[in-house]
Amino acid sequence: MDGEISEQVDQIIMAALTLGASDLHLDPFAEGLGIRLRIHGRLLPLDQVTAFPFFAEQSALARLKVLAKLSLAERRRPQDGQFHFLYGSAECDLRMATMPTIRGERAVVRILPKENPWQSIASLGLSKVMEEEVKQFFAGAGGMLITAGKVGSGKSTTLYALMRERNLLGESVLTIEDPVERKLDTFSQVEVDEKIGLTFAEGLRSALRQDPDLLMVGEIRDELTAQIAVRAGLTGHHLLSTVHADTPFQVITRLLEFGVERSYLAESLKLIIWQRLVPLVCVDCHGKGCTTCHHVGIIGRQAEFRMLGASEIQQFLHIKTPVSEYGVKGLNMFVAEKDEITSEAT
Repeated sequence: MDGEISEQVDQIIMAALTLGASDLHLDPFAEGLGIRLRIHGRLLPLDQVTAFPFFAEQSALARLKVLAKLSLAERRRPQDGQFHFLYGSAECDLRMATMPTIRGERAVVRILPKENPWQSIASLGLSKVMEEEVKQFFAGAGGMLITAGKVGSGKSTTLYALMRERNLLGESVLTIEDPVERKLDTFSQVEVDEKIGLTFAEGLRSALRQDPDLLMVGEIRDELTAQIAVRAGLTGHHLLSTVHADTPFQVITRLLEFGVERSYLAESLKLIIWQRLVPLVCVDCHGKGCTTCHHVGIIGRQAEFRMLGASEIQQFLHIKTPVSEYGVKGLNMFVAEKDEITSEAT
């Protein structure tokens, strides 16, 4: 029975890889463990896109916990783990997170294929004007470049492409991540471990003593990390990071909310790349679902970018009225005006 479950789990992961799924969701139901795949942003039942039934046995979750080196006995607290998957010629890294619910444990497994299209700045789909902005940033003496967007918008993918290109140019690249999403031999990667006090802020503080040419902090999500990151940009380091934001201007307001001094931010923050993923509708079925698109209706997603350069960031920061008092209506007018300028420039 254990062998059958192991084979079934392997086949499900293989199916997810073949279909280009980004996540595998396992939800507890009375009938068993419901399995869904997130494909091109859409969460679909397993039986809709494969020959596997929607429900699996609870032992499938146990098998995944074993692979991720999680405790089988612990079902009342969340757990996080990761493992490497190799099946024939297929290879990927997987991150697993469990959560207790009133019906039992649920789990989400993030799938990170070894082969990725992010190889260079040119591969991202930026316009020529935007590519030139990025090159000018790296040609400068230092500063911050922030990629922004909603969860799952490809922020980390953009950063990895930028880092890979700089690494090929002979620069020293150091990352601080939580967790390390893609393990690469070409970068020095540090994984946050708050249990031993290795936070983003502490890792960043120590990393600056290593004097890398390029430093990446996985996410700015607290006041201390924001303060150190801004100061790193002021001391001649090229610092990359991400911020969850609905608009590019929201990146600036988020950093101000973290208590960053307005003048320091104006000097340090050089470039904001805001992005989202737009679905590509299947041309064979026009989004209705067919065998070509595995009944998903879309065949992939394409990144769309908006960019704020140093001059626009400084103009926004030098508004005399504080952002907190600027008002939603006035702020929206400012954003709309800048969007028109950005659109004309590209």
